[in-house]
Amino acid sequence: MITVGDISLIDYFVIPTLGRVHRQFTYNSLPEKYKERTYFTVQDHEYDEMREIYGDKVLRLPKEIKRIAPTREWIFNEFKDYRHMVFDDDLRPTVKEPNENITEESPNKWLTRYFTEQDFDDAFALLESWMDQGYAFGGLQAAWIVPDLRQWPWRENVRMMTNWFFDGPRIPRDLEWCRVDSGEDFDVNLQLLTRGFKNIVSTKYVMRCEATQAKGGCSEWRDLDLHNECQLELKEMWPDFISVKEKEITNGPWTGHKKLNLHIMHKKAYESSQRGALDEFFG
Repeated sequence: MITVGDISLIDYFVIPTLGRVHRQFTYNSLPEKYKERTYFTVQDHEYDEMREIYGDKVLRLPKEIKRIAPTREWIFNEFKDYRHMVFDDDLRPTVKEPNENITEESPNKWLTRYFTEQDFDDAFALLESWMDQGYAFGGLQAAWIVPDLRQWPWRENVRMMTNWFFDGPRIPRDLEWCRVDSGEDFDVNLQLLTRGFKNIVSTKYVMRCEATQAKGGCSEWRDLDLHNECQLELKEMWPDFISVKEKEITNGPWTGHKKLNLHIMHKKAYESSQRGALDEFFG
């Protein structure tokens, strides 16, 4: 078990990683002061090689853990007493801001740049301030979700991917992390929302990630059939909040095949928890 000393801001950062021993984009982007409180979780077969490079920062998963859902469950159980953040291993932290001076030379509506060290300080301080305000979980929005000005610089009760913060002591201990092999993050998000926990994400500080099925990570074991099967399982679990759409893939390793995508009504999921509370209050 990890023990914490006198650390300000978020206690720990955790990076589950697979098949990317020498391609640690997320970790390499962090300033040294945040690397000091960052840990990797790795499957048994990669532990020795990772340990040679990163030493005590590497935590070995039990041998039976081979998928991301039980990995996330293990991480939560290990760090549940602390404020912690979990990052995918292929992220590039990015700032997205409105372009207030659109010109022919700078025609884009949004300006983007990679984090500076000050941006890391500001982003993590923002997340901690949200925890202080009572948000038990949230994160930084995936960069491919383009906001409009009404959704900037933050949003509530939305899709979360690639990274999460948890105010560990406030998160229920009976969440079910392993009901699906892929898409477990959507399932856990809905479990929390329907219990009355709002999420919050920054749309200013966002995370770029590798393309779906990029070498390493979930691509080590997930194929298109499994992906589609899990999407249908999630629809069955959450029929009031999930619908499924089919799309033909035009790039990447699944090009030309039909991929199922989910439309998830996150705000409706949270609102369902509030209706239940009102019904109970008024009898």
